[in-house]
Amino acid sequence: MCSKADSSRQIRLGLLVPAGNTTFEPDFHSAFSSQVSIHSHRVIAQRSHAFESYESMDDINEEAVKEVEKLARAGVHFGAYGFTTATFYRGRVFAEKLEQRLTQMLGVPVIVPALALLEALTYLKIRKISVVTPYPEWNNQTLKTFLSEAPFEIVGFKGDERPKEVAKQSYLWHQSPDEAATFIKEISHKGADAIVLPCTAWRTFEVIEELEADLNIPVVTANQATIWSLARRASIESALRPRGKLFAI
Repeated sequence: MCSKADSSRQIRLGLLVPAGNTTFEPDFHSAFSSQVSIHSHRVIAQRSHAFESYESMDDINEEAVKEVEKLARAGVHFGAYGFTTATFYRGRVFAEKLEQRLTQMLGVPVIVPALALLEALTYLKIRKISVVTPYPEWNNQTLKTFLSEAPFEIVGFKGDERPKEVAKQSYLWHQSPDEAATFIKEISHKGADAIVLPCTAWRTFEVIEELEADLNIPVVTANQATIWSLARRASIESALRPRGKLFAI
């Protein structure tokens, strides 16, 4: 199985997707030309959890490591795991080890969103970030800890401030693209070099260009960064359709 692309054949990308996430796959499909085919497998934690937590993330990651090798049956050349919280909640070293485990099990390089975000921000030479999330408190606190390990100054941070019991009734990551854009535009991003939108289930990839035009600042989403990072590794940047400053550089 190859891990390096060439221009003479179609590249197969394998996505490991949380069972309830209906955004990750469509964003990948819309990002690439016909040179790329997308193949996915869904993963779910074996135990039920009322809220996202260390325990629930541990559970789904163990399933992800077990299930990712099924994508090998499709002969994929690269893989991506579509769950940002599950890759930042225990810090950068953990994220790197998880990425290595997934890569080892699949047999080809696997990208995880949390590390892809850091890679994209570094590539864009970003120093100060405004972070907007659809997450409730636990996710936001663990994200802040993860970002504190990186060389970026957080000049703004906004998430779902409702109690988790209330947020659960209508999580913000279920917003439409227009609703997400409105939420993001209502927040001050003064002093930031870029806006970071970290959730793979949040439909922000579709409004990147609108946000960049209206706010006059680069926007980096989890799905955009994961797609871009994977395209770089596969040497298929030319297959990317335009979508924001990151894809244009």
